[in-house]
Amino acid sequence: MNAFVKALRFVGDLDDEFYDDERQRDVWNEASAIGFQLFQWASRVSAAVLPWVAGTTGAWVGLGILVTLTVINVLTIGYSAARKVNLYTASKINRVRGLVVAVVLIIGYVGALIRLQPNTFSDASSWAGGVVGAVVGGGVVGLGVWWMRRRNARFEAEADQ
Repeated sequence: MNAFVKALRFVGDLDDEFYDDERQRDVWNEASAIGFQLFQWASRVSAAVLPWVAGTTGAWVGLGILVTLTVINVLTIGYSAARKVNLYTASKINRVRGLVVAVVLIIGYVGALIRLQPNTFSDASSWAGGVVGAVVGGGVVGLGVWWMRRRNARFEAEADQ
């Protein structure tokens, strides 16, 4: 067990004797998953609404919520990957729910960034920077999708052997 897994096991208190009983562990894991999802949805919706309701302060708070949520998601996925469970091959991400999540996240990030950028479209340099940023960002996302598909195909091939 590496230091990352040990640290997250400590944070989750997974060595507690409570987890010795299989039924208790299963029920608690289900309850934790429900709580985790409720927290994520509340965070996403709050972060999407705050920039429009609370102005600049709300945009900063919303951005902080989204960054924190993103870090927690990356750590959660990293923990499962360290334990040899690939989220992307074990679940169906390409569902309507995944699209709704993406839309709410985009609304949150874009809303916060628009609110924090007062004169975004005032001159040509803003447009040029936006176009360059969109092209670079799209390229990074495209590379990420390509890499994940390749990685998942390798993971599935290893699992089939």
